[in-house]
Amino acid sequence: MNESLKEMPLHGTSLLEHYQRSAQAGVEQARCLPLAVYNDPAVYVAEVSRVFHNDWVFACAEDRLLEVGQYYAMTLAGEPVVLIRGKDGELRALSNLCRHRGTPLLDEGYGKLGRNIVCPYHAWTFSDTGEFKGAPMTGEISIDKAEHCLPRFAVASWHGLIFINLAAAPQPFSEKVVGLAPYLTAFELSAFTHSYQLKSEHWQANWKLAVENGIESYHLFKVHKETLEAVTPTRQAYYVAGGADWSLSGGKMQDNRSKLEKLLGNSWLSGGYPEAYQHYLLIFLPPSFIGVLTYEGLNWIHILPQGPEHCSVTPGGLLQHKLSASDLKSDEIAFTHQFLLEDQLICERVQRGTHARKGQGGKLVSMEKILVDFRQYLARQLFGAVPDACLETAEAARFKGDRT
Repeated sequence: MNESLKEMPLHGTSLLEHYQRSAQAGVEQARCLPLAVYNDPAVYVAEVSRVFHNDWVFACAEDRLLEVGQYYAMTLAGEPVVLIRGKDGELRALSNLCRHRGTPLLDEGYGKLGRNIVCPYHAWTFSDTGEFKGAPMTGEISIDKAEHCLPRFAVASWHGLIFINLAAAPQPFSEKVVGLAPYLTAFELSAFTHSYQLKSEHWQANWKLAVENGIESYHLFKVHKETLEAVTPTRQAYYVAGGADWSLSGGKMQDNRSKLEKLLGNSWLSGGYPEAYQHYLLIFLPPSFIGVLTYEGLNWIHILPQGPEHCSVTPGGLLQHKLSASDLKSDEIAFTHQFLLEDQLICERVQRGTHARKGQGGKLVSMEKILVDFRQYLARQLFGAVPDACLETAEAARFKGDRT
């Protein structure tokens, strides 16, 4: 980073300094971040600029964008972006704003493009590669076509997942996930070829609160007593490996056949499968992708900021089979909605507490090691701090090596 965050026009320098000290602390010294960083507008502006607009951020599953003309439009921390499969077969990420007067071009969500992208305001027209093709009734004004093309952004595909980077000179995605592959060999990721994506939820909580809640297992026994705790107990959760670029945690799934037969299936209970199949592996790719990998699939939530005290949470996944309409009304989906509601309520409760000026947080416990990884990622992105080296625990052995 060429410029110091302290040189940016932000108020509350003391808050930023406290943020930096707290975020870069190691596991032995780690404490709760200063509460104000979860609601301060200047902190939010810095995080959007240096985190979401300067790193690889998850967008969607690639299987929804395999055919020519298929697109996915989204807002990435305030920036309208669209992924389009071009006529040449290439997947591109383009700005979704017209170069005339900034009108959003394609409606958010999935769709199928016609011959061109046509602005709904004044019909300025762009190709599926972002090339400006022309505008009607321009009179005596000559418009430089090369100057009015849609900006392009970097795209990467990883195990059927698409990531976007808005930076002018992005770090190669391969550098972000270097070292991660050996931990994924216990599960046959290539078999998960069918995606699903549920409707995005909007929480009145800072994006960091939602991420922290999503990656730590310490709260399961209390917040999810009748849901996740019954399937993935807190006491059977553990840290696997990681650092600032990525983190892995895991846990043994509860051998409660009446529940697992509904929620996860019971084939691994009958024997003949790798011991890892009795466990889940949580994959965190900061800033905002949280996936849970089991032998049946990769399910995720994706979190994006929508202001200092609001965020969106989008559930989805990759499975071996395509979900039908009836599947989307199944007990498994209802289960997902139930535990996400529990998460929403607790995150919004914590958000209210962040406005305290007398109260403050305290020490993190051992089960929150993954939060330290996330904070050190933030410290690096925001302040240029050097994170701790990647750590591997003995638990990693069950996920590495031959699947047989």
